[in-house]
Amino acid sequence: MATLTAKYTIAPLYLDPFGTPPPVPFSLTEGVTFDSVEGILEPKNFSLWEGHASPEALKSLSKITYALVHRFSSSAYFQGETEESSREIVHRLFVCLRVVKPTRTPFFYIQYQEIDGKKDVFSFVEPQDSLSLNLPESEVLNHLNIEDLLMLRRLAPTFLKAQREGPAHLRRAIRYYESGYVSTREADLQLTVWMMGIEALFSYGDEPCDVETIKARIADVVGLNTDIYKEFEQRDLYATEAVTVGEVLDRMFELRNRFVHGAWVPKAWFDQSMRMAISGGSLSIADVVREAASFILRSGIQHRLLNYNS
Repeated sequence: MATLTAKYTIAPLYLDPFGTPPPVPFSLTEGVTFDSVEGILEPKNFSLWEGHASPEALKSLSKITYALVHRFSSSAYFQGETEESSREIVHRLFVCLRVVKPTRTPFFYIQYQEIDGKKDVFSFVEPQDSLSLNLPESEVLNHLNIEDLLMLRRLAPTFLKAQREGPAHLRRAIRYYESGYVSTREADLQLTVWMMGIEALFSYGDEPCDVETIKARIADVVGLNTDIYKEFEQRDLYATEAVTVGEVLDRMFELRNRFVHGAWVPKAWFDQSMRMAISGGSLSIADVVREAASFILRSGIQHRLLNYNS
């Protein structure tokens, strides 16, 4: 019988630099913790990859402070279903964390094993440029904190169960939500993908549902009077006025219809400022509609997971 070796999959995370870090290890679910990994890996642990990745990338990978950590075991110097399963559970929890709070952190992972006290990195994906993620402006200042990790721990078991055996429309909604962040940089395509997610989520099934029914369900679950900026970090600094779901709901569907039929944003929308921008100036109706779509889809998924029954 082959001897089993301790192995680890880690996906780096970045906390609010001004917040209080949570006690670690912070248990999440199914063998995964949020943990400190500072000093665990050194550039020499990546010696196998010299010449295959840039020195800068290898150096940055060895300077990670916190991460999602999955501990498992399998045969030394072997990669198979166990390693793939570990990567999958860590990625799914990372997506769940984006449902809790989207940030600029891209997903990447490192896998290593420990043999006789020596750490050997056997698989990793280089981190992408955080600017490659296309976040609405109301989310670019987000940082993770202990409240987000507590919510992740609350949602994680249900999220993983839903991903394995949940209704197809919920799994599609989650996939469209994540795809909007990582698969497109064009704002019109991003909005369209998120609207697909909204309609999938609030259809409550696999058949098309009329728009007025979708709107009524959004009103019931999210609330027409809910401020889409209620989670806006640094709000006091940027003096963002409240914008309710009811103010933008009709425009979300109008803009979706225009995009899927090859049209563009109505010219009049560019002349109407909805709020002050972080970078200076102001944001138009179209920008705010995009922020609203992300908020409504995220809120709807959270609500579904908190009230989940298969």
